[in-house]
Amino acid sequence: MLTLLYPDLIPIIQEMPAGILSINVEDKACPMFIVKAPKEYILAAKINAGFKIYLAPVQIDNQRTFGFVTAFFDDEDEPLVIRTPLFADDFARILLDSLRNGQINVHFFDELAREQLVYRAEVTIPDVTQKKINKLSLLKPSRPNARVIIDEMSEWFSLRTSCDDNEAINVFFSELTFGETLFIQDMRPERHAYHGSRGHSHTFLEREEAGRYQEEDVINCLLLIFEADKIYHSPKRVYDGEEICDILVVTDSKLLIIQTKDSPNTERISRQSLSRKRSNVLRALKKAINQVKGAVGYCQRIKDKLEFVINGNQYSIDTSGLEVMALVVVKELFNNQYIEYSELLLDLFEDKAVPCIALDYPELYLFCVHLRNEDSFFAAFNTLLAHAVTHGSYPRLRFGLGEKIL
Repeated sequence: MLTLLYPDLIPIIQEMPAGILSINVEDKACPMFIVKAPKEYILAAKINAGFKIYLAPVQIDNQRTFGFVTAFFDDEDEPLVIRTPLFADDFARILLDSLRNGQINVHFFDELAREQLVYRAEVTIPDVTQKKINKLSLLKPSRPNARVIIDEMSEWFSLRTSCDDNEAINVFFSELTFGETLFIQDMRPERHAYHGSRGHSHTFLEREEAGRYQEEDVINCLLLIFEADKIYHSPKRVYDGEEICDILVVTDSKLLIIQTKDSPNTERISRQSLSRKRSNVLRALKKAINQVKGAVGYCQRIKDKLEFVINGNQYSIDTSGLEVMALVVVKELFNNQYIEYSELLLDLFEDKAVPCIALDYPELYLFCVHLRNEDSFFAAFNTLLAHAVTHGSYPRLRFGLGEKIL
């Protein structure tokens, strides 16, 4: 377990937004291959006892270069993917060397840098792909080129052929060395100082019940932006004890209503058809929006004051001058359904005059890890909303490749 054996490496993984990374340790013959990804990606790898890495060709200014598309097959045609631009640098060199080693230790971390699974794995590189790797000519590192490579890889992967599948690098798990039935408990005070905290939290990779686990993960993301005393978990109405919303964030200028929707993280759910997953997301989004409408109504029922109860403690918040905003967090959003998502969210905006955006959980994590302060958070929020109002559809985010988020 890397977390216990090499704790000095954990800050590096914490600073990784998401992706793959290879680390060579002198006393280890087997390179450490880090995968930092959402729980759904990790479960798909576990179910399939491995994953594939595609060497994707890209053309930039008449020069051919490459990137890696790491695919986790929850769906045969449209798997979950991590896209990694390759440049002429130590990162790519070490990554390629580790794969050529033929055997690696794969360490899976979720977005919050919790080590979930470790496998000993065999790496098989087809001869045709090995020849391409041996002749690789990569560009110097560049953020503008990274954007182009990522876009081109996405296009290439969507049009890949059976020949491309056959030429992919295969990573096969031969032995589970850590993580079976793992229970992770966090008792750090600084992570549990928000209102409504139990003083501790725990998580599993496979979750039969989503609920509180997802809400606590969302709060952990929010703590990268907001002070703990501004976050309220599961506030209840004073007159009947019913939940107002999953999470409430109160700053000096904003009252942010957050509604989360997740589903169990199990093999059965992972193996559902893509059409079923899409319909589930749309249904969850509709339900969350209806709940947001109810929360807005409650928050605005008394002028300049919001009263609620958490764990038997009553709170009274002065809301004069606070702008009410709403954020819906779901498990996954699909690119080809953004028109449908946008219509629902813009209807809410027009109906309640409350700015609202929707993010899937991986996007929320990127939102928080890249922005890191309240002003940037709400500026990005308003950028998404303004784009939707102007163009009729919300955009997807692009963090980590320069100043622009769209």
